[in-house]
Amino acid sequence: MIGTRIGEDHVNYVLMYNMLTGIRVGVSRCNAKMHRELVDSDFKAAHKFSFDITGNELTPSAKYDFKFKDYAPWVFRRLREFFHIDAADYLVSLTSKYILSELGSPGKSGSFFYFSRDYRFIIKTIHHTEHKFLRKILKEYYEHIRNNPDTLLSRL
Repeated sequence: MIGTRIGEDHVNYVLMYNMLTGIRVGVSRCNAKMHRELVDSDFKAAHKFSFDITGNELTPSAKYDFKFKDYAPWVFRRLREFFHIDAADYLVSLTSKYILSELGSPGKSGSFFYFSRDYRFIIKTIHHTEHKFLRKILKEYYEHIRNNPDTLLSRL
């Protein structure tokens, strides 16, 4: 086993639970829609969800009250398709039983890495400057992946 298993007594359990709940809802909502071509606004899209214990018409009930922002869901849906990652397998790997392993970064960024139960996927926390940079280059990254299916760039 890599890292520390996150249980309900772990200091980052609520963060992990909130991330996985947001991912589950965001991916499920996007994949429930008909396939369509991407437009420029898809690369800048940000959808906000509010979760609470009662739920509503847009979000299911959750253990904790939190807000989640889903960035460029259509772009990442298409990237998963390019990488031959089935959405259902992805969600089962990440959100089945809400169990992840955490590994702190030895680097100066202080980022944390969260591994899915089967170690197929990694979630990395990033700082705001990294977030802004990744959103800035997302369209170029997407185009590179589309035009170079055997690229050695990391799969985001």
